[in-house]
Amino acid sequence: MFEIFIRKAQKSNFQDFYNLVYFASGKVLDSIFKDHTKDVLKALYQNEKNLYSFKHTIFIEVNGKIGGLLVGYEYREAKDESISTFFNIMHFTKGNTFIILKNLIKAYTKIGKVLRDEYYISNVAIYPEFRGSGLGTKLMLYAEQTASKRNLKYLSLDVERENETAINLYKKLGYKITEEKTLDLGEVFSFFRMVKEIR
Repeated sequence: MFEIFIRKAQKSNFQDFYNLVYFASGKVLDSIFKDHTKDVLKALYQNEKNLYSFKHTIFIEVNGKIGGLLVGYEYREAKDESISTFFNIMHFTKGNTFIILKNLIKAYTKIGKVLRDEYYISNVAIYPEFRGSGLGTKLMLYAEQTASKRNLKYLSLDVERENETAINLYKKLGYKITEEKTLDLGEVFSFFRMVKEIR
């Protein structure tokens, strides 16, 4: 029998954070951060005042082993921490600052925007050995409960257009595609913005 438990992340969980986020978004992250992806993610994860912090991360465990994660935050947090996230990134990418700055601005104008009354799901990832066991659904429902407790009206996320498995899950959970976006970072990535109204 499986014992499934959702918990808040701790600073010591960085390696699982990195593995899962990189597994889900590595190509996009490498296009933005070049050779600095792991250093940037580590600095962000272990620092409280940014949008990739451990404090915005939850893990789902199966029999005591981490099976996946979700990173999410609401409009107010995005507004308060976007600038510190940006400066943290700049601090840890010395040398390639201009290229990274240009790519960050491009990415910010296309993905990750959070509107008022919205809870934004930045990242969801499940380790391959746990796929198909419902962990992604449990994380998404947990995010919905979090948003509901905070009296927010919407959940939103950006998903790569080619990720049909995730898109089908989100549709099954009530998300609708509201916009299609293209992000050119040397390599071109296509995303759907998906939104769910919860009240």
